[in-house]
Amino acid sequence: MSGTSPGAWALAYACGLWFAVAVTFPAVLLVARDVERDASGQSALHADLQRYCDLLTSGDNAYVGTRQREYLLSELASPLVSSRFWTVTHQIALANDYLRFGETGEAVATLERALEQTGDSEAERNYRAKLLDALAVAHLKQGELANCLTPAGGLVCALPLDPAYSHDRRDGSTGAVARLRELLAIEPDNLKARWLLNVAHMTLGSYPGGVDPAYLVPREFLDPGIPFQKFEDVAAPAGLYRIDLAGGAIMDDFDNDGLLDVMSSSWHPCEPVSYHRNLGDGTFADDTERAGLNGQTGGLNIVQADYDNDGLTDVLIIRGGWLLEDGQMRMSLLRNTGGGFVDVTREAGLGPPDYPSQSAAWADYDGDGDLDLFSCSESMPDIGGGMKYPSRLYRNDGGRFTDVGESAGVTNMRYCKGSAWGDYNGDGAPDLYVSNFGHLNRLYRNEGDGRFEDVAPELGVAEPIRSFATWFWDYNNDGRLDLFVAGYGAEIADVAADYLGLPNDGARPRLYRNDGQGGFADVTRDAGLHRVHLTMGANFGDLDNDGFPDVYLGTGWPSFDAIGPNVMYRNSEGLRFEDVTFSGGFGHVQKGHGIAFGDYDGDGDQDLFAQMGGFYPGDAFANTLYRNPGNGNRWLSVRLLGTASNRSAIGAVVRVGVETPEGPRDVYAHVGSGGSFGGSSLEQEMGLGRASRVVSLSVRWPSGLEQVFRDVPLDARLEIVEGESEFRVVTR
Repeated sequence: MSGTSPGAWALAYACGLWFAVAVTFPAVLLVARDVERDASGQSALHADLQRYCDLLTSGDNAYVGTRQREYLLSELASPLVSSRFWTVTHQIALANDYLRFGETGEAVATLERALEQTGDSEAERNYRAKLLDALAVAHLKQGELANCLTPAGGLVCALPLDPAYSHDRRDGSTGAVARLRELLAIEPDNLKARWLLNVAHMTLGSYPGGVDPAYLVPREFLDPGIPFQKFEDVAAPAGLYRIDLAGGAIMDDFDNDGLLDVMSSSWHPCEPVSYHRNLGDGTFADDTERAGLNGQTGGLNIVQADYDNDGLTDVLIIRGGWLLEDGQMRMSLLRNTGGGFVDVTREAGLGPPDYPSQSAAWADYDGDGDLDLFSCSESMPDIGGGMKYPSRLYRNDGGRFTDVGESAGVTNMRYCKGSAWGDYNGDGAPDLYVSNFGHLNRLYRNEGDGRFEDVAPELGVAEPIRSFATWFWDYNNDGRLDLFVAGYGAEIADVAADYLGLPNDGARPRLYRNDGQGGFADVTRDAGLHRVHLTMGANFGDLDNDGFPDVYLGTGWPSFDAIGPNVMYRNSEGLRFEDVTFSGGFGHVQKGHGIAFGDYDGDGDQDLFAQMGGFYPGDAFANTLYRNPGNGNRWLSVRLLGTASNRSAIGAVVRVGVETPEGPRDVYAHVGSGGSFGGSSLEQEMGLGRASRVVSLSVRWPSGLEQVFRDVPLDARLEIVEGESEFRVVTR
């Protein structure tokens, strides 16, 4: 939004129109991208990323820019327009700017001064309501920063809050309660104020008794009371305590020692990726510097795969999401050398030009034994001057990539927020689903000749219009790939209305069940997922080892009032999903982004790493590691190593046939990292429920080879190499 007038910016900012105010410097960034780089010298590449940091933070970027405050202070001292509306708008904008950087005391003081100036006229009452709303949010953030950015923050900031973990420093929430009561006296039907009042009382330990019955959100509306094992956030004692903004997450074995390591990123252009090596004793060591990652800054998402088939898992960092023209930042392809990571982006043929993105996905779409890359761009050709950023399909030719997106027909030219590969029609060629925000989604069917056809409208899988994370999965264990698409785009009032059973316009997800005939059926309502959750990061895994994948939704929105719980759904035998958010201890209220499932402690059940934090510098938060307390079900972990197929075995299908007291059953796993916003382990960690014996284990490799193994033990970790007749039992 280059050329935006300061007054228009202030009005948009005060009204919370965050999406429309990503002010840009495209010409400057183009110069930065054209700087000559030494492909073998990492310092030149890191200097390129440092330029993004400097340009965005020194300018008037809506999220991290520092130039806005000077204008706002000047305008309030000597206003361009002499009107009460103009003054109040700029006072709220200034308070939001303080809040943006975590300066909550200044934000509260600015709004209190403005509130003192309001009179009794109808117009002044409207101003007062806006100021009370802003004050309540500022007070809540003040309480959060004072109490929750600690190693115990996951307990202090989960809903419904246990009174035993109420805030020690109570001024923030006490102030919020006072202002929300005033606001509800003016606007008794204000659902957002009602919701935030309940949240504030939870932080004080006075919920539900302290809430006026007229405004109470009953606990049974939040917590259906479905039993589930209680998970514990162990990020701090495990060595993963880190304060971040929104970013990505991967849990995988990067050093081939059989232990799952953790990598996470922050979108902030000045913050480096972090890499924590698993020590095997339940803790991690920060190896970021040793791995050569200190200069790799920014990245709203990260995805992993062995792109060069050398047996080491590599990483792609994706940048520029949500930043519109400011987001013309290069991605980074990090080749794993065994002792660290080297940036090989340009020599591998990935860009320029560089487009804003937050999603990419790996698959061998042409069946030649190496992994190709789809990089989805956030294109908005229909607004303003038009931001025409085609998505790219990079064909891998022995470790160097060529963009064939246009000839393949997958440029999309829509605002892509998620992408996933999966062979939905079982023809052996992976198909591509693209989730678009504000546009119809795409299902690109692989025609097998290098071309794709969008069949989403034909198959009825083009919605929701406002969507985000997406994935293929076999949620009902019938051997066919189903499709999940998260809904996105709502206000916290819509979330509150949904919990209360009230009508609302919030975006809901879609669960499409594969009908086995080349099509899908929308089973969202029947499956219990027709809910509003503001889902951003999301992924799936089997937390209770029953053989049916569960779903974790990281929720939020950049604005500070988006205070709602992240959500866990338990898959009940592939028939229905049950909300176990609160019984399982997952209802963290901070924004959730990269979500990764994996058995980090090697005890046979999947744990969960959630990268937390918002988009504004003042909305950073501590990441979480939820340790699985265990269950009585059986399990099997299978690591596949491709030879004719890609080394990561992405696209392979594992089927485990077992005997149980209820009779025989099959459990399927389709090899991949899970959802489009978080990377789960590529080792297939499979719950087998009440299995008493493994009858057979079969693998269908992307090359077409099918292998069957027998005499497979229960509760074991296996390594299977494509084409070898015997599996290997791995011990840690």
